[in-house]
This record gives sequence, C-alpha cells and structure tokens, in this order.
Amino acid sequence: MSLDLAQLIPQAEALAQEAAKRVHTTKDRLTRAQQTLNRAAVLDFEELKRRADRAYRALPGARWSGALPTEEPLNATYPPPAVPESLHVLGADGSQIYPDRHAPFVYYLINIGCFHLHLGSGQAPTTHIHSHLYFHEADLYDEPRERAMINGRRDVAEMAALAGMASACANEAALALLDNGLLLWVALQGWDPQDVRQLLDEYLNQMENIRATGAALAGFIDRPRHANVLALLHAASLEMDAIEEANLRANPYRGLTDRALFASLLPPGHRSARFTAASRLNLEKYAREDHLVQFFYLNTGGDAGVVRVEVPAWVGEDGERMAWVHAGLLEQGRTSGGFPFALVRAHELATVSQ
Repeated sequence: MSLDLAQLIPQAEALAQEAAKRVHTTKDRLTRAQQTLNRAAVLDFEELKRRADRAYRALPGARWSGALPTEEPLNATYPPPAVPESLHVLGADGSQIYPDRHAPFVYYLINIGCFHLHLGSGQAPTTHIHSHLYFHEADLYDEPRERAMINGRRDVAEMAALAGMASACANEAALALLDNGLLLWVALQGWDPQDVRQLLDEYLNQMENIRATGAALAGFIDRPRHANVLALLHAASLEMDAIEEANLRANPYRGLTDRALFASLLPPGHRSARFTAASRLNLEKYAREDHLVQFFYLNTGGDAGVVRVEVPAWVGEDGERMAWVHAGLLEQGRTSGGFPFALVRAHELATVSQ
C-alpha cells in the first residue's frame, strides 16, 4: 500500500497553517490563565473553596475535571529544601505479560522491580525482583476488562513492594516512589464488582502500611496532560450563581495544560501549591480511609521539565515528609534528566517482554 502524495501535500500545508495559528491562540490563552491565577489567588480561601465545591456538584452524572484548593495560595512557589543528610529512596515499578487466548494454556505474569538507595550512607544500592505467574481459574478475568484488572493487580503489587521496603527502614527518613499517580486507575473507571473493591482495599491497606513506617509516599507523573488547576481557575472566575454545567463546559483554556501554566511560573527546583484531586474516588473512598490524594507541580530543572507529583494528605500536610519528597526528587533527578534515578532503575529491573 502506498500514499497518494498529490492528495496529502495540500493537507500537510493546511496542517502547518493550523499549527501556526494554534501557537498564537495558545499563547493568548496562557496569558489569560496566568492573569486568572493571580486574581483567584487573592480570593478568600473559604470563598474559593465554596466555588470549587459548587463546581464539583454542578455536573451530576459527569465528572468535573477540576481540583480543590488547599490552604496554600494558588500562585505560591516554594524553593527547594535542603537534602537530608540521610534519606532512604525506594522505587518500585511493574511490568506484565498479558494472557494469550490462542496459547495452549492461559496465564499472565506480573514482574515488579525494586530499587533501594540509602543517600548519605555510602552503601551500594540494593535491588529485588518479584515475579509471579497467575494461572489458577480464580486469578483469571473476563476478556472485556482483562487488561485493566491485570494492570490493577500490578499496581497493588507495586504498592506492596514499596511497603515491604519501607518496613525495612521504619522510623528513618525514607521516600517511597511510584512511577504513576496514586489513584488506582482500575477503580477510577467506575466499575464496582467485588474484585475491584478487593484490589482497592488491598491498595489502600498497603498505603497505610507505608504511612505506619514513617516514610513519605509520592507518585511521579512525567509529562502530565492534566488540566485540573485550569478547570479550578475557570470556576473561580465565575460568579457563584453562574457556576453551572453549561458555563463550566465552556472552557476558555481548551488545549492548555496545567504543566504549561506552571512552566511559566516555577523557577527550576521550585514547586507549586498543593491541590486536592477532585474525583469521586478520592473525595469519598480515599478520604474515608484517610489517604486523600493531593498533587503539586515541580520544576525538576532537567529534561523532564515540569512534572506532577501526587502525595497523600498525610504527606502534604507534614512539613518534614514534604521536604523529603521535594528535596529527594530533585536530588534523584540530578543525573537522570530530572526523572528519579530510583524509578529509572526499578523500570529497568521490571521490564519483561513476550
């Protein structure tokens, strides 16, 4: 099969023209977003929270893609804290082989790579790999949601691996890192079968185990495409009685991301204010189990640029643990382009192929 270049050349020219137009449009929207951020930052916190709460309730049956404010000013930036003299950095990442329905026997594999580096100790890092085959009938899932459920089981295994490493350095300064957000993806899809609930309960139990060791927990998201803060700014710009479904859907920042907004605000090494993820899963199940997820943006100063970092509120509201997260991520990214070295190595250890 070949391409008809005579057809494609005028389309490619039109694409280039549209791209140039979009650059100017994006710049204008970014300028408006920066101005809205500064105006919203001077609103009374309770007033800002009321507007965000109303936006969250204004879309019944749909998910508002915004964020809720915390006590930190919206446009605040926080410089990097000092790196602790001693800090355990724990990284876990997972890989999988999905079932082959044409194979003689159906199974899948989950492989978890673990990396433990003790900064300031002079000791060599330690590594572990946990490999597990699943083939019993009770371990297998129906095909329509098979991959999502296997991914969920992998996510639980990653959190369990972090909990195991954290227990080995309990009551010492420790930073446990995941190469992902902290909201369990399979549970975010709205499914409510018993096996999803079991995965979520186990995941939250492992988060509690990490909390009990005194460690800080963080999820690292490279090149995030979220626009939660922008949705919050849009809601904050509306009068209270105008915060309704039609107006919230008329997004003036379409095409922008939070990453672009904070790239214009954060100097290298600085982090943004913290925000609360406004998903039903977070505000109900996670909050009820005392693991409410917050997030902030961090300028790594490396090739990774501005990244999104998710932490439980018990980390976000603890100054010492937040310092471990902030300083630890910057220190870990110094030699790996802003991406935490512990997660680079955990990924290498975990990766498997067919």
